[in-house]
Amino acid sequence: MRIVADCHEPAEIINLLRSTGTVDGSAVEVEAKALDVGDYLIGPGAAVERKAGGDFVASLLDGRFAEQAAKLRASYDKVVWIIEGDPYDGHVRLESKVITGAISHLAMVEGATVLRTQTLQETVDLLFSMAKRLQDGRTDLSLRPAKPADPRLLAEYIVSGLPRVGRGKARALLGHFGSVRAVFAADAAEIAGIRGFGRKTAEAIRAALDAAYRESA
Repeated sequence: MRIVADCHEPAEIINLLRSTGTVDGSAVEVEAKALDVGDYLIGPGAAVERKAGGDFVASLLDGRFAEQAAKLRASYDKVVWIIEGDPYDGHVRLESKVITGAISHLAMVEGATVLRTQTLQETVDLLFSMAKRLQDGRTDLSLRPAKPADPRLLAEYIVSGLPRVGRGKARALLGHFGSVRAVFAADAAEIAGIRGFGRKTAEAIRAALDAAYRESA
């Protein structure tokens, strides 16, 4: 059995995963890699996003939540969010109904499974349990998420990779311009003219699209 952990996850949880060694007699390989999206790959087409309670709330405030949710949905067949600890304990000031709304959005709109744990050890145990049921002895986990087959989801996946663009803004761009090609050809003034977009976002998008690619030495 194999689990791939994003190398930016805390060393403590990666060490806990590695120290377990076996699950029900099955050897477990834990590999740390840079993942495009998600924190753990636990089976073919299955990814886990782990958020400590405070980080979950912070992601709502800084805009990471919407972008991560959209990219996970577009990239994997099975998506699980683990919220570790209590997101309602007031470590970040945000109304409870907003937090509840975000959790229900994951389940009802994004189609994700949302699970709660209290400790790192509970999270580790849950990751192993899910991986065992999904893999059944398989170890061929792809590090790069598969591109969605649905043309609409594929278009959203491509456009949501632009800076400051999550799923909602990707849909707005595609709805306005009509295609990925037209989005990429739009100038900053055209992008800034769309409701919900501003000059800084438009300039960031254009800068990313126009930046020259240079291979590292």
